[in-house]
Amino acid sequence: MQQIIVKDSDYNCPPPMNKQDWIEILSDDSFMSNNYKFALSIFYLEPDHKATCKYLAEKYHTHSNSISGFVTQFSARLQGKLNRFKVVKEDGSPNWWLITMTGKKVAGGLFEWRLRDELIEAMNKLDYIQKSSLHINDLEVLIDHINDDISDFSIRFVKTRQQLADLQRSDSAKQLFIYDSKDIDWAINVGGSDEIQYRIYLREGVIGYGLGFNTRYVENERIPDFEYIKPFIEAFIALKDSDEIAKLADRGFQFNNDFADISDCEKEKDYLFGRQVQINDDHLSLIDYYSIINDFKGALFEAYEKVYELTNKMRVNSDTNYTVEEIQQPITNPLLQEISELLLANKNLILTGAPGTGKTYLAKKLAKIWGAECKLIQFHPSYDYTDFVEGLRPIQSEEGEVGFELRDGSFKSFCKEALKYQKNQQLSNFDEVYQKFTDDVLENGLQLVTPSQKKPFRVEINSQKSCIAIPDTIKQSEMPITKNFIQTYFETGEVIDWKPYLIPVCEYIQENYDLKMANTGDKDKKFILILDEINRAEISKVLGELFFSIDPGYRGESGRVTTQYANLQTEEDVFNKGFYIPDNVYIIGTMNNIDRSVESFDFAMRRRFAWKEIKSEDRLSMWDGQIDEWSDEAKQRLIALNKAIESVQGLSAAYHVGPAYFLKLTNYDGDFDKLWTYHLESLIFEYLRGYPDAEQQLQDLKDTYNLESRFDDARNDR
Repeated sequence: MQQIIVKDSDYNCPPPMNKQDWIEILSDDSFMSNNYKFALSIFYLEPDHKATCKYLAEKYHTHSNSISGFVTQFSARLQGKLNRFKVVKEDGSPNWWLITMTGKKVAGGLFEWRLRDELIEAMNKLDYIQKSSLHINDLEVLIDHINDDISDFSIRFVKTRQQLADLQRSDSAKQLFIYDSKDIDWAINVGGSDEIQYRIYLREGVIGYGLGFNTRYVENERIPDFEYIKPFIEAFIALKDSDEIAKLADRGFQFNNDFADISDCEKEKDYLFGRQVQINDDHLSLIDYYSIINDFKGALFEAYEKVYELTNKMRVNSDTNYTVEEIQQPITNPLLQEISELLLANKNLILTGAPGTGKTYLAKKLAKIWGAECKLIQFHPSYDYTDFVEGLRPIQSEEGEVGFELRDGSFKSFCKEALKYQKNQQLSNFDEVYQKFTDDVLENGLQLVTPSQKKPFRVEINSQKSCIAIPDTIKQSEMPITKNFIQTYFETGEVIDWKPYLIPVCEYIQENYDLKMANTGDKDKKFILILDEINRAEISKVLGELFFSIDPGYRGESGRVTTQYANLQTEEDVFNKGFYIPDNVYIIGTMNNIDRSVESFDFAMRRRFAWKEIKSEDRLSMWDGQIDEWSDEAKQRLIALNKAIESVQGLSAAYHVGPAYFLKLTNYDGDFDKLWTYHLESLIFEYLRGYPDAEQQLQDLKDTYNLESRFDDARNDR
């Protein structure tokens, strides 16, 4: 077998195949998948048949990793099919790309790749762009192509839909569209019925596809619940000016009816926000076909998720009218703007104030505005270090023996997720790629070499689906390369163990499979931890040595501390060299400053937080759209009551009643007496507990709440 060795800095080598070789390969339909044809075609169509993957990805609305993966897989399979040459680097590792391309480095650290001359000549000879078009004589053929070429995405789609629709089990992940009747000329995604759908049709030589809203019928001519689909339509209307929908509109997506029609949707109709592609003589160009594929995997999926997420919110908050401005989260509220600036500047913030002023709501609202990942933890007196940071938890072995295992607490787990985003190393399809990799190794085996010594070893898969590296030595010791080892290396760059064997396995996966990074543009994503009623726990007991690293000046690795359980840390833990809080983590604590547990917050901890008091009168806006019918009277009663509370000796503005209590008027159809009896009276009685004339004070405050002017100055001198 011919071995072609290229230097690490060399992106050219003698051609391993001639023109006739390429003609035979390109003509072999059993070998040439649509993905391979598409990858070659888009390079071929460029001037001088060369381009960077980044440029092509932007042009064809896909990801550069997808294009790179297609070329890598094609070249690797081609070498294996011919089995007469190998193109390798000086260290013995394969260089698949140079089978198909030659290249050079260009500005920005990118590679510009060009199809090999012999391949270009073969494509010219075959009129390959025309030859590679798809023969589509009916919708079933089109659906079969799509399901085959989008199988990796189908897994992601059904899992996402399972979460969005809150399903116990997901539908089959083997196909995106279901089509079992030639009596209809349209199809929807698997499981889609009376909800937003992926929809596609073929009529009179035109393919239409996009997001569908069906108020008419679906599989088996079932009539859906019209009221169920309306929230999806309303969510889409709210999002019509969003970035996700605008991106599709720029691609030529539009409604099959006037937009006004969907705003006033009716039963027995079919609405589609879609795009059309022409078929000529039953032939669909590969470029047009992949414009459909890439929309399904990209911009359409983003819009589908956005609409579904908003629909879920609207169902939970059915009395809230959402607008696109709310969804895109501009900060127009002066109070929220102040809170946002304080948190950005200080990393840690305490929202304090009277009960019912909506402190937790404001914290959640800010997280939504920032587009941040948010986690709420309710502090309480028994909450401790093992709950928050890490601690030992009992486990039972398969033999029934009880032992203990070190487990991450809620805060440490939160920080690990934040760290993945910060390093821009969150993989979106690792599980699918790992499954395909292990299946391939089980079927075909795998031989690799170590990076430095070039010692050969083989890779096997055990019953637990872990890789086993077995060196080609007399002893043949087995080195476990677990799934977690591999994922940790990809997401953090850290080598847990068996470096000479782990790295070649990871490089092989990266070169041969289409690993996708999630949140590629989300490196600066913020993570907000809300510690509700932070003062109710014993802070020093919860934080331990994090007392130091929680200081905003010690975010990141400069704040690394050794935890109490450091000696039990495994090598695979990203914080095995010490725990620290990533600098994209922000902490908001909420507390009622009249709680008796406030004193547990010592001065050293207080200086690590910025403090913002949320006053009752600043939060009256929470009534908007909620208690409009009674808001004027509620405002009079609230202001009068709070003013009277301040007049009681020993009480202050910290004891105000917050406007959130008045939202309960909706429960009692505006009955202010019931609001007092069932909610306010017990709260104010606690304020007055221990007063010698508590009952009289309570009655006077009730009179004031009822707008009866009996609260005189003489009584304030008691």
